[in-house]
Formats: sequence, C-alpha cells, structure tokens
Amino acid sequence: MKFSCFQFLLILLFDCDTYVDSSKAEGDLYRELLTSYSSLVRPVKNALEPVKVLMRLHLQQIIDVDEKNQVVELNAWLNYRWWDYRLSWNMSAYENITSIRVASDDNVIWIPDILLYNSVDKTFDSTYKSNLVVYNTGEVNWVPPGIFRLSCRLVVTWFPFDEQSCFLKFSSWTYHAGALDLHLDLAPDEEKGMDLSGYIPNGEWELISAPAVRSEDKFDCCIESYITINFFLNIRRRTLYYAFNVIIPSLLLSCMTLLAFCLPAHDMSEKIGFQTTILLSVCFFLTVVSELTPRTSEAVPLLGVFFSTLTIIVAISTAFTICVLNVRYRQPMNHRMSKMFQQVFLVWLPWVLLMRRPEYKMVNRKAIKLKDLEIAQEDCIQCVGTTTLVENGDCVQRVSENGNTQNGTVQNGSEKLRRIPTEQLFLERKEDYKFASMALDRLCLVLFTTFISVTVGAIFLSPPYLIA
Repeated sequence: MKFSCFQFLLILLFDCDTYVDSSKAEGDLYRELLTSYSSLVRPVKNALEPVKVLMRLHLQQIIDVDEKNQVVELNAWLNYRWWDYRLSWNMSAYENITSIRVASDDNVIWIPDILLYNSVDKTFDSTYKSNLVVYNTGEVNWVPPGIFRLSCRLVVTWFPFDEQSCFLKFSSWTYHAGALDLHLDLAPDEEKGMDLSGYIPNGEWELISAPAVRSEDKFDCCIESYITINFFLNIRRRTLYYAFNVIIPSLLLSCMTLLAFCLPAHDMSEKIGFQTTILLSVCFFLTVVSELTPRTSEAVPLLGVFFSTLTIIVAISTAFTICVLNVRYRQPMNHRMSKMFQQVFLVWLPWVLLMRRPEYKMVNRKAIKLKDLEIAQEDCIQCVGTTTLVENGDCVQRVSENGNTQNGTVQNGSEKLRRIPTEQLFLERKEDYKFASMALDRLCLVLFTTFISVTVGAIFLSPPYLIA
C-alpha cells in the first residue's frame, strides 16, 4: 500500500514538471512574438502591398424575418484567415507547439476591421469577440460567431406567396483596396456562397440559395475603392400556416356570401343578419392581415387585395339583398308593376335562369270580370226595369233610368256589387312580386358566383408560386 502511494506521488510530480515546462515554453513563445509587436501595423513587409484576407460565412439559422420593420435576424459564424509573418516560429524550439490562442478584444495583434455595413443592431457590431488561433506558419484564424440583424427591403406585393432577397454587406471600415484585399475563402470546386453545412431549416421560410459576390465599390466619402463581399439570402415563404389560418377561412367566407342568396326571401331579418355577420368577419380578417404586413404605401399585399375585394363583394351583396327584400315586400295597392318590370323579371330573367314559376291555380281575369257583370245585371233587372250598365273599376253598378225606382232596392244591389271579390287579382300581383324577388335573388347568386370565382382565380393564380 505504501509502495502504491509512493508511485502515485512520483507520477504526479512528473506530470506537474511536464506541465510547468510546457507552460514555460508557451509563455516564452508569447513573449518572443508579442514583445515588440504593434497591433496598428499591417502584417506586410512592403507598405504598398495589401493584406490578403480570406472570408467565409457559416449560416446557422434564420431566426426571424420582421416584415413590419424590414429587419432580418440571422445566426451565423464568420471565418477570417490571413497571414502575419511576425507571428511565425520554429516548432522545435518551443516544445513542438503548433498553435497559440490570442484574445481578440485586447488589441494584442492586428485584426482586420471588417464590419456588416447594413447592420441595424444597437451595438452595430454584434459579433462575439472570440480568441484568435495563431499557427506556427504565421496563419491567423478567427471565427467570431454572432446574431446579425440587418436591414432588408422586403417586397410584400405577393404576400403570403412572396420571395425575398436580402444580402449581408461586409467590407473594411478604414482599409481601402490597396491596403486590404478581401477574398472569399472557397475550396477549388466549391461554389461562391455561404457555408450551409450546419444550417437549421426555418419553419416559416425556405432557403432557396445563398450566393456570394465580391465587388469593388467606391463611396462618396473617399477617393479609393473598397473591396466588398455581399452574401445574398434568397428565401421563400412557406404558405402552409397562412393557408390553414387565413386563406381557407377567407374562401369559406366568400362561399357563405353566396349562401345568403339561397335563403328564402321572406326571411328578411335572417338574410340581413347573415350578410352583416359575414361582413364583420371579413373586416376582422382584414385587420389581422394589416397587422402582419408592413405599413408601406409602395405596394399592397396580395392577401390584402383579396380581403379588400371580398369586403366590397360582401357590401354589394348586402345592398342587393336589401333590393331583393324591397321587391319581395311590395304591395299591389302601393306599387304598380310596370310592363317593362313584368317583361324583365317575370319573363326574360326566369327564362335565362331556367326558373319555373311556382304552381298555383291560374284563373282568367277577363272571365271573372264578365261573370261578375252577368250576375250584377240579373240582380239589377230584378230590381228595376230598363237599365244601363255603367262600369266603374272592378265593380259594376246598375243605375235605373226610371226616376220612380225604389231607392232602397238599388242601394242594396249596389252594396252587393261592391262586395264582388277582388282577392284573386290582389294575390296575383303579390305572387308576381314574390316571383320577381326570387328571379332577382337567383340573378345575384349567378353574378356573384361568377365574380367571386373570377376574382379568386385571378388573385391566387398571379403569384409566382402557391405551395412552398
């Protein structure tokens, strides 16, 4: 047991001595490299020579696309590589140490001041100041991760069937093209663009492509040109959420608008209440859509156009419903049906719309009138002698030519004639108005069905895609 403890102490002392020697070698290396090092001087032997910096962007996730504020939020890693001849060493002289770590926030060594130009972050530079890895060959590798919030002009014309293209613009803030030469860090057969090997798909947006373009730009502030790398982000909105929560309910509302014309015309309160409820529902969905889209006057979203059109359709259909009810409840004693009205709503429209008039017993109005005249004539002849028929409206009165006739008998006959039934004519006129309202209701159903079908088809077939 004592021997085992002694062995353990020897091993522990040996390891500690090794760690001390290793730490000493690394400390000597730090002192050797950084004693006379200036972080303000570019790592080039010739002052006219630019520093070549290789850049790579590893996209991790699309966090959010804020249409209202025109801001896109990303999780990404940046990868910079450059060579500093002052930071190279011989491995054999320092216990075969191949790399060391240097803090980036202490300005210990030179770091390129490359920033995201279209950043809207409160601190502007939102990267985490991670350590730099320096290799014995003089290569410096820096991988700062960050949550990037960038401004992007989002076009909402085809919302929610829209595709957006945003870009991340990286460039040096103070070094022009003659001092810093920025390039994409790519493999020989690799396409120019972001590294998507660790990308996590977004539930709302589908990533179509992420190319990169290197360019040399000039600004109004400076004479020299600056090297710029733009990483583009081409995304497409997934429509499943909006289809189930907005589009399908709105289509059902448009179909329910047509059902209002299928209700019986005598249910006045039901028809008006039904149309008003649909109108309020459409206005509610229009408010929801306006909350989702940015407050801009450059373009009206496709979904907003659809709901605005649907609102107009429902409002017009409500007005037509009122007209139908107006025709339905007209009384023959107050409104006289013109011949043109009869020809259009009782003959032409039913024929065009393939409507049949409801079956009821038709009686010849002229036959009724002649029969009433004959009955009145017989009654008056029995009362007085020679007579003359005087027609007054729907009633026939017999007036005696003999001045000595019995007044009481004539008055009784006149009252009997006035009681000749006119309900048949009154009912016919009421049935005409009912049938006219049914024809108008059917016409509205056909017109609004056609209009809604054409409108919905034109709106939802115009965007570049429907399913994503």
